[in-house]
Amino acid sequence: MIKYLSAFIFLLIISLFSVYYGANDFIAYNIRLPRVLSAIAAGAALGIAGFIMQVVLKNDLASPFTLGITHGALFGVSLSVVFGIGSVFLFSFLGAFIVIVFILAVAFLRRLSSQSIILSGIAISALFGAGSMFLQYFADESQLANIVIWSFGDLSKGDFFNIFLLFFMIMLSLIFFLINSWNFNALSLECAKNVGVKTETLIFISMIIVTLLSALVVANYGIIGFVGLVAPHIVRFFENSFKSLLILSALYGAILLVISDYIARNIIYPVEIPVGIVTSFIGAPMFLYLLMRKK
Repeated sequence: MIKYLSAFIFLLIISLFSVYYGANDFIAYNIRLPRVLSAIAAGAALGIAGFIMQVVLKNDLASPFTLGITHGALFGVSLSVVFGIGSVFLFSFLGAFIVIVFILAVAFLRRLSSQSIILSGIAISALFGAGSMFLQYFADESQLANIVIWSFGDLSKGDFFNIFLLFFMIMLSLIFFLINSWNFNALSLECAKNVGVKTETLIFISMIIVTLLSALVVANYGIIGFVGLVAPHIVRFFENSFKSLLILSALYGAILLVISDYIARNIIYPVEIPVGIVTSFIGAPMFLYLLMRKK
């Protein structure tokens, strides 16, 4: 309980600081508040998604970014923008859904190792990244600008409706995962089938949920890489139970993204850089460290 409370208080402090420091009331409430709330929601969603993927796939390198889910979602967004069809969120989810179905199908049918699944995700990222670039080649200037902004990650586009929707989905996801915490513990100990857990169903539903969370983040804010990878590993330094890791991954994902957004807004003030660039600078060294530690 102390760990949850301390993480929440720290998140509250840095959020209030990010909203009010050096700003008048108009800027604080109309510009910074939606942006910080967006950072909290997106960071929590990515933290949950990354942690669940690591548990389900039994690989510490799994995350929406490393598995190519965010790139699939970006491809869907690019299709919607270039051809002007459907909703951005629907196409974002469809792109991400195609990626995760392919990964799960290959994993179950070919019985790939967890390392091979990550390599598959990297290949899929390259494939859908090439597809997005192909669409950009035929886009006009306005469409191209929108797609490029989405590829960088931008929290300034958040509005209160989308923030509420993302928080609502986070709460539903947390309820589902907490109710099934015993099943996830059995899955981690590789004794799930022996105690009657329907592992395939649990894995499929879990991956659909985290795909939905990732697609919502991409549709609203673009690609924000490595948050889902880094946040669960920060938590693992001082916690090991499923429930604690889940909740703290959400909190530390939010903390990481709020801090990253503050850095993005102020590191070369008055110029703002996309938050996705900052998270990549933080996450890429962590990814390399994990690769070397896992040999």
